[in-house]
Amino acid sequence: MSVSADSGRDIPGLAQRALDAFAESSERGRDRDALMDTAFARLFDLYRATTRAERSSPAGQNFNATLAGLLVSGNNPDRLSLYVVRSQTAAENGRHEGYRPACWRRSMLQVLGDEFVPLRDFLRPVDLDAIPRIDDAMEAVAGDASPATVEAVPAWVPETHWWWWEPARQRGEEAPGHTRTDSGTLDPVTD
Repeated sequence: MSVSADSGRDIPGLAQRALDAFAESSERGRDRDALMDTAFARLFDLYRATTRAERSSPAGQNFNATLAGLLVSGNNPDRLSLYVVRSQTAAENGRHEGYRPACWRRSMLQVLGDEFVPLRDFLRPVDLDAIPRIDDAMEAVAGDASPATVEAVPAWVPETHWWWWEPARQRGEEAPGHTRTDSGTLDPVTD
């Protein structure tokens, strides 16, 4: 991944900040929620600044390999398990405590798995098994949840992240054509 002068994007800097955040999460013993949230936020910054082609370039593949090592090192396996558990709790409480945070957490897992490192490469089997339960919970609470309208869904959200549109779909509103059943696997499509 390289710096794009025309857009002012410092992709190497964003990549390093993401790796540094996951490294800090791996090494530090305290602030487990804050560290993982920061790491996902840094990874999201990189995701937003890059194209799929940039993420699959040689530099992108190098980043992904380094990230894959960090995801299974130190404290990160436990922190990722906790992130999955908290994602499921957020989904189950979506109608009471806000559906949007559950959508955000679910999308961060999906972006990590689809765009950087396949989930099966670093999540424990119990955590992989939790993903469908998170989806079940989101589907179950969506009828009573917001975002209130399709327009409330952030522009960056891929159409395959059906959970963002599920409340509107259940109310019979216009939503992208993707549903849970056609959202595909959790692994990236490779050519």
